[in-house]
Amino acid sequence: MAVIDTLGLPNTKGRKPLIVAQIVDALGTGLFLPFAVVYFHAAKGIPLTTVGLMLSVGALLSLPAGPLGGPLIDRIGPRRVLIASNLIRVLTFTAYVFTDTPWQLVVLVTVTLWGDSLFRPAVAALVAQVADDGHRARWYAMDRSLRNVGIGVGGLVGSTLVGWGGTSGYTAVVVLNAVSFLLAAGLVASWRRTAVLPPVGGGGPAPAGDAPGQPRGGYREVLADRAFLGVLATVCVFALCDLALTMLLSAYVIEARGLPAWQPGMLFAINTVMVMLAQTAVARAVERYRRTRVLQVASVLWMVSFALFAAVSGEHVGLAFGGLVLGMVVFTVAELLQAPTSSALTVAIAAGHLRGRYLGLEELMWSLARVMAPTVFTWLLARGAGLPWFALCLCCLAAVVVLQRLHRVLPAHVQRETVHG
Repeated sequence: MAVIDTLGLPNTKGRKPLIVAQIVDALGTGLFLPFAVVYFHAAKGIPLTTVGLMLSVGALLSLPAGPLGGPLIDRIGPRRVLIASNLIRVLTFTAYVFTDTPWQLVVLVTVTLWGDSLFRPAVAALVAQVADDGHRARWYAMDRSLRNVGIGVGGLVGSTLVGWGGTSGYTAVVVLNAVSFLLAAGLVASWRRTAVLPPVGGGGPAPAGDAPGQPRGGYREVLADRAFLGVLATVCVFALCDLALTMLLSAYVIEARGLPAWQPGMLFAINTVMVMLAQTAVARAVERYRRTRVLQVASVLWMVSFALFAAVSGEHVGLAFGGLVLGMVVFTVAELLQAPTSSALTVAIAAGHLRGRYLGLEELMWSLARVMAPTVFTWLLARGAGLPWFALCLCCLAAVVVLQRLHRVLPAHVQRETVHG
């Protein structure tokens, strides 16, 4: 147990089916994620520009999923919503195999993204229920580490299948992803919380659906929480910072700076390995500090990383790579601080009977960022290599100011884990 605590891992007794479900889900996601665009082009014969339009339309149409899923989580409980989100994606990924008509694929992509947008707040709400008091951030950290491992391994398997089977390999990837969602749904459905006591820390009682007779509320009550509106503003900033890794860095390194195409892959590998090895330990190390302060430090570190990226020149490949590596290390440390802390802060603020709605609005911020990031980043990059990084620095500076206000108004039990032992 001492080793487990040193590594920052939470108590998983009685909750192993949930952990295995997350690993299986991540493996399936890793199979498909690297080929999400290429699949529709290579296996379905759809032009890349049309594929991009399909995915953008699907992302826009899925924006209401988080806010609409919030009341569902509050009413029937996160476990049922999590099972439903997995089953939705079983159906859509199975259907991908049997159609190559663009408008039908747009419908399927949209429904898939609705499933994704239900999945994320449902997982966060379920973690809030099952985590031991004071260890929510550890659970969010462990979940993130496991997902990185699963996605990494799944990506290797998917690459092997595609390289070996061509079009048939793409089909195998999609089918296996559907199977992974089915297995994950079965594992979550098999779990019962009889042996697990609900956490007694901040965040209120368990949501409706797990205990009848809970008080009712709506989005009017959530939107009246001014402190939470400040948290939402920081969530949007942090989402843009996170998306810079996947939607901006490669284009910046290869196109704007003219550096070798192998460099982004190495930078992604550094990020993935650091998250896998250090996420839970970092969550443990900062759990006794106020969350607003931790998030301010993350914001400042992101600003440092963006400055390092912007300072890179394409004239000396080795020196440029050294600067990029240093920037990526700082970027990842910021990510390690922010990801579990931000999730734990949202859950701590939320009243238990409205937790799904709070998390649904958090998901909406992420969805908006996913819609905005490709257009905004590419528009800024076309007008100056350093402009996207400068804009992100300004966003982080705004987040620091908002968090300073939150530091003054949020009560201590919301800002810090209640650690025992």
